[in-house]
This record gives sequence, C-alpha cells and structure tokens, in this order.
Amino acid sequence: MNEPAPTAESAAAAAQSRPSGAWWRLPLLLAIVLAAIVVARSSQNGLRGPLSPAESSPPPGAADSGKTVALEIDYGTGQKREFAALPWFQGMTVDDLMTAGSRLPDSFTYFVQGDLAMTMLVKIDQSLNEGAAGRNWTYSVNGKTADRSLAVYELQPGDRVLWTFALPQ
Repeated sequence: MNEPAPTAESAAAAAQSRPSGAWWRLPLLLAIVLAAIVVARSSQNGLRGPLSPAESSPPPGAADSGKTVALEIDYGTGQKREFAALPWFQGMTVDDLMTAGSRLPDSFTYFVQGDLAMTMLVKIDQSLNEGAAGRNWTYSVNGKTADRSLAVYELQPGDRVLWTFALPQ
C-alpha cells in the first residue's frame, strides 16, 4: 500500500511530539567529566619506588648544597633500614625524602593515598596499615611525632625522619 505523503502540518506536529535528539548529550558530558576527575585523583595516589636513572635525578641544586637529611624505617619486627645522608633541597617534604630513599638501589617501595594535606602513607614494602585496632605507619621528625601529612611537612637540613610500624600509642 502506498502511504500518503506527509504534509507540512503533520511533519510539524511530529517534530513537536518527539523529544529532542540531544537528550543523551548531558549524561555523556557528565560521564566524561566524572571519568576525568577519577583519572586525576588516581594519578595522585600510587606506588612509589625505584625508577629508572633518568627519573631518579634530584631537583636542580639538591646535591650542590651539601646539606642532608636522614631516614629510618622501623618495620616493628626488629628489621630496620637506615639512610643516613640523603640530599636535602629547599622545600623538601617528607614525601620527597621517601621518594629519594625509595629510588636508591635495593631500597623500598611505598604507597600513598590522597593528595597534599590529605596524603597518607598506607604501605612500605609488604607492611600495610591494619586500621584502627592494628599496626599502622606513623612518622616523627627529630623525635617529635608529626602533626601533618607527609606531603606538606617541610624538612630542614639535618632533620631525621623515623617511620614506625606499630600499634597506636
């Protein structure tokens, strides 16, 4: 059967009764924005450890100052690791110190979550934080328990950082 050709009036009525063809654009845009946020957040977290020699160079001027900081890791099992003289640089944080120590040959890996003031160390080598009732990583600088995130705690030449895996005190 032949259907009658649509008239201008029937075409206009059909266009008004059907929803806009762009309904999917807003959900797609929201999904893209959400994916970008997730990718940006996940790039702030991660495992840190030995890198290639090209990636492991300290910031310019770090080795030139001759000033150093020390790092000690106490695994709570009698095992300890000590790095007595890592190069210090202006603006160096505890996170920067951990990165420098982890890039040494036969060193350690560590994992952090969060960013800036909300960065938290959750694992060194195989020792993972156990939660409120268990052992967790905490650090002190020059014998004083830290009061801020490792990503914002700035070090001074001669500082000594001690990471301890232990029950809460």
